[in-house]
Amino acid sequence: MKMSTNGATMKCVAIAVVLFQMSVIFAEAGHQRRGKELLDTEDSDFFRCKQASRKSCCGPENAMKRFGDKDKVAADECYAQVAEKFATVTATTPKQDLFSGEAVKITKKKQFCLHECIGKKNKLLTEDGSLNKTFIADYAMKSVFKEQWQKQIGQKALDKCLEETYIPWPAEETENKCNPVYVQFQHCLWLEYESNCPDNKIKLTKKCEKTRNRYRMQKSPSNQ
Repeated sequence: MKMSTNGATMKCVAIAVVLFQMSVIFAEAGHQRRGKELLDTEDSDFFRCKQASRKSCCGPENAMKRFGDKDKVAADECYAQVAEKFATVTATTPKQDLFSGEAVKITKKKQFCLHECIGKKNKLLTEDGSLNKTFIADYAMKSVFKEQWQKQIGQKALDKCLEETYIPWPAEETENKCNPVYVQFQHCLWLEYESNCPDNKIKLTKKCEKTRNRYRMQKSPSNQ
């Protein structure tokens, strides 16, 4: 059992390294990444590890961890639905290189569909996958941002991200269509929350300093 646990941990660490390297590549190339670095393969462990990769450098607890995704039963149902939905694509498509354009495209679709499913099950999205703004604001202020300092920066993040204009699903992509808004909203909320963290709540580790440098890079005028 210990060997299995260590193996899974090492796999997630390796995945995190790949994701970080790819995020730097995309940023240097000037590509817009509102919806996180969405990379994945058909490997289900990789797919699950990616969902737990959002870290926090603001405060003692990660307030944004699993935002709207605390119901494990609902999340597991969505993983199963998305896996089934893309089973035909995986079966009929040759195994893609992680860095290929086609692999990234399939990964984006899987992420969008997964998060749309979870958002709907938790009433954070309407039937068409758009943001249920009133419910999201109420949920966030009551269940996510609990301390007063969290509420202050959380409200600021909500005000911006609930009114943000997000990139829609490409009109030419008709297969396995899902609404990509929720993924982009979550990233916006997380980024705004972390970027506006009070000085006395900022974690001063080397890893967090690197992460904050990435925030500043993402929000620079050249990347808007």
